[in-house]
Amino acid sequence: MLMPAWLAASMALALLLGGAAWWTERRLQRRRSSTRWPWLAALAVSAIVPLAWLPGVLAAMPAEQAQLKLAWLVLSLGMLLMLALRGAWLLAHQRRWQQSSMLGTPVYLSGGIGPCVAGWLRPRIVMPVWLSSIDAQQQALLLAHEQCRLAARDPQLLALAHALIVLMPWNLPLWWQLHRLRFAIEVDCDARMLAQGHAWRDYAALLRRHGQYYSGLTGAAPIVLKDPRALRRRRRLLAGIPWDRAANLL
Repeated sequence: MLMPAWLAASMALALLLGGAAWWTERRLQRRRSSTRWPWLAALAVSAIVPLAWLPGVLAAMPAEQAQLKLAWLVLSLGMLLMLALRGAWLLAHQRRWQQSSMLGTPVYLSGGIGPCVAGWLRPRIVMPVWLSSIDAQQQALLLAHEQCRLAARDPQLLALAHALIVLMPWNLPLWWQLHRLRFAIEVDCDARMLAQGHAWRDYAALLRRHGQYYSGLTGAAPIVLKDPRALRRRRRLLAGIPWDRAANLL
């Protein structure tokens, strides 16, 4: 198999597995079950299985296709560099954070970063100092939201997903799978919040005011990418789910 054919087959496999994960996600949503695992499985299989064919592909690859290997290496190294820069950015800002507590919960206070969970080896809750001006109920909801992230190991899961992307950064369907995984992680976190007994109207209002689609590019560097459409869809899911059945996500 020549390299171009292998590249096309790898992307086709990722697209096929992504479609299967999307179909499974819809069924799991109806059953009120966790939706992150189909996307993580699709990412892992899409990235790892094609590598089993790669040695034979490289052995049979004509010399004129060597530039494809170089381009692949440059893309992977470029992504690793980007992640390293994000980590350095985090460390630079972390020196300015203050260890504190909010409603009895240990947090790091930042000038403007957060609310989010930062770090993947030792993730921590980061809150902006302006949160001290909002009422205690909203503070409690934001803290509970980030504690759900910690309990579910969301930073580590996102770090693993990005490690898989590094293997094949040219594979566009993998990036789509990552996008869907991030959304599934947020939806699962929403379910855990309401399964703990938080009122869905209060929580939906919190998402509208302080909501974030995902934070933590790798779980190591907090970056907030707000997506109004995703937030609206999350609120629609909140309104339509009988949350007395959401405890199976805990």
